Amino acid sequence: MVERSVNLATAAHDRTRAGAGPARPDNGVRELVDYNYLSTTTGERKTIRAAHQLYEHLISLWAPAIIETAHDLGVFARLSKGPGTVAELAADLDTDQRATRVLLGGLVAYGVLERSDDDGESRYVLPEEFRHALLPGGTFSLVGKMAHDRHVAWAAWRNLGDAVRHGTRDRSGNDRTNQISETNYEDLTFGINFWAPPIVDVLSSFLAESGWRKDQAVSVLDVGCGTGLYSQLLLERFPSWTAEGIDAPRIIPLATRQAEKVGVGARFTGTVRDFWQHGWGEIVDLILFANIFHLQTDDSVQKLMRSAADVLAPDGLICIADQIVVDEARPTTAQDRFALLFAASMLATGGGDAYALSTYDQWLAEAGLERVAVLEAPMHRLLLVGHAGRHTRAH
Repeated sequence: MVERSVNLATAAHDRTRAGAGPARPDNGVRELVDYNYLSTTTGERKTIRAAHQLYEHLISLWAPAIIETAHDLGVFARLSKGPGTVAELAADLDTDQRATRVLLGGLVAYGVLERSDDDGESRYVLPEEFRHALLPGGTFSLVGKMAHDRHVAWAAWRNLGDAVRHGTRDRSGNDRTNQISETNYEDLTFGINFWAPPIVDVLSSFLAESGWRKDQAVSVLDVGCGTGLYSQLLLERFPSWTAEGIDAPRIIPLATRQAEKVGVGARFTGTVRDFWQHGWGEIVDLILFANIFHLQTDDSVQKLMRSAADVLAPDGLICIADQIVVDEARPTTAQDRFALLFAASMLATGGGDAYALSTYDQWLAEAGLERVAVLEAPMHRLLLVGHAGRHTRAH
């Protein structure tokens, strides 16, 4: 087993902003209403202001419609080759010129494209920072997310009311796990790769400060690994570590190829395994559950917890990176707000939830585990877990 000195009670947990740049002036989303011109002094004025706020939420659907339509038409692929005018883009894409101008204007309003006016002619440019996110093939491409929207989410959201009326229970009355197909899971897995680097940054800092050294042999098990990027990025940071990713037959070849791309192919093993039916192999030091529990029911989560406890080293840790709600009544943090909205997405697209931290604590106790620390990432929380009584609980 790996020997390490761990003092989790004194490990710093405010590392989520370490190395981060200043917040964007527009806070990441561009406001569509100037609230400086809306008074809150009287009842009627407050109602008018509230109507503007609700309207701003309702028209949020414009953003995915415009961005995904541009992808479907090939706008980003064309602009990746160089800037273009409306006339040039309409000719290249075989689209109506006036309608193309309107679509490009929407992309500029959302900050996805830039427009330059030189010599009286407007040209549209795809900024370099968006290039890899909007084109297929990149590690952090959102093309898979857009495919998931097209194949699953758009239609599912229209039927959210039915899901609210009837819930997501099967005919026997039990909650069902998320019903996403392997094909759509593949699209979505690649479409959310960009979540991984900041989460791994937070986890790596915590582990390093807790005594997990780069020169020690540490074994990592990545459960439901998807592309395997979380464990692969850990291997990048800890060159003596090895990892095994387990997932479905359709997914493991993708993870294996990506391990080679990341440069850790010799230390990453992809294994086809149904982790509901079979054992998880030998004892390991670190178990990763990245974006797994929100797809589960109460019963399936408890089964995963018990299976993890069975193969976790006595001084090992489990890392759960997911949409974990801390304050459901007053969701003032980005993590809580995103988690609550993400839960609605799970409801619409086939089942799942964003569970409260207190609920996780109950599951852990039933599996002989306990919370060690809670860390925050841009959109997620990381729950660090160990065998009950084996770690000093960090506050």
